[in-house]
Amino acid sequence: MNVAVVGLGFVGLVTATVIADKGNSVTCIDVDGEKIEKLKRGELYIYEPGLKELFQRNMARMSFTSDYSSLRESEVAFICVPTPTVNGKIDLSSVRDSVLSVSSVDKDVIIAVKSTVVPGTASALSSMIGRSIVSNPEFLREGNAIEDTLHPDRIVVGGKSDVDMEKVCDVWEFTGAPIMRVTNENAELIKYASNAFLATKISFINEIANLCEKIPGADVATVAKGIGMDHRIGKDFLRAGIGFGGSCFPKDTRALVSFAEEKGLELKIVKSTMEVNEERIKHAIEMIEEEIGNLTGKNICVLGLTFKDNTNDLRESKSVELIDALRAKGAKILAYDPVIKELDGVKMVNRIEECKGTDSVVIASEWKEFETNPIYERAKNVVDLKKVVNLKVHPNVRVIGAYHAEN
Repeated sequence: MNVAVVGLGFVGLVTATVIADKGNSVTCIDVDGEKIEKLKRGELYIYEPGLKELFQRNMARMSFTSDYSSLRESEVAFICVPTPTVNGKIDLSSVRDSVLSVSSVDKDVIIAVKSTVVPGTASALSSMIGRSIVSNPEFLREGNAIEDTLHPDRIVVGGKSDVDMEKVCDVWEFTGAPIMRVTNENAELIKYASNAFLATKISFINEIANLCEKIPGADVATVAKGIGMDHRIGKDFLRAGIGFGGSCFPKDTRALVSFAEEKGLELKIVKSTMEVNEERIKHAIEMIEEEIGNLTGKNICVLGLTFKDNTNDLRESKSVELIDALRAKGAKILAYDPVIKELDGVKMVNRIEECKGTDSVVIASEWKEFETNPIYERAKNVVDLKKVVNLKVHPNVRVIGAYHAEN
């Protein structure tokens, strides 16, 4: 097939690359000319395990441009542009502009919106351009995006035209995943409800972690494992830490709450999820202060800057929020991250070992290389906010945080 992907951020670039790898010709469109030139040279600006190799192997099937007229031969155009939350509400301007641009160039190409949008968006845009629009939300996890695209749990396709929906389904036939054919509104809400529920699981286990800290002998990881074995609950997204960040959960929960308020409803559970998440950094600061006292003038090494491992995404990173809070308390920060080498106002080091002699080593992200390191044996203390340190390798290291019950 001839397919177009509009918007070459994390979702768009991964989507385009995987579709190309399945033998399709893909026209890749983005308004950022600098981004387009980098892609033409085979240079990636996002870090995703396996993506660079897959991308470079399929460049011959992919074209890169800022010119919408290049998609005239495309059968389906996937809209993958950002939908940020501004002042608590979703900003749909990029989606609207992209849909209008595609529609003005080609009246036959099927428009499929993968961007996360509030219910009613596709129907409103459909009325605006006078043609059908398909809703095809994505469910990708950064760090596992290629696998999630190749083997998704389900494909959700919403719309009013059976012909258009079937063509979108054809693109994803290679996945072998079950396909849900629903209305546009149901497809849009499935995406939001999924993210809100996963965010709720994270905030829930963080509250249980707070309780474990008050109970001698209790360990949140053991509790999470026990409840996760119940198939009704599942083990995913039950890892205690400093809260959720990234490009999806924070903005999507805010947008969903705002959307519901416009409909006269209060989503109490989702609002509580957000409130718990907002308290995590304050809790982490209190934990560090309890260990090393007043933070003014203290040297603290923070390991991990991205919002999760296996990505270079700093959007709404709790690690960066933690650093800002530590600096506000007067602490001096050194930081190390496997892929991020620069951060405004923060002294970065090239190796974890360069953090020796600091007053505390704080682990704020779950990169695998943080599981073991000789510096833990020499550190005054290790504050493990993500339950990363392998205590079988470091049995004599005093680790506080999620491991308090085991020490």
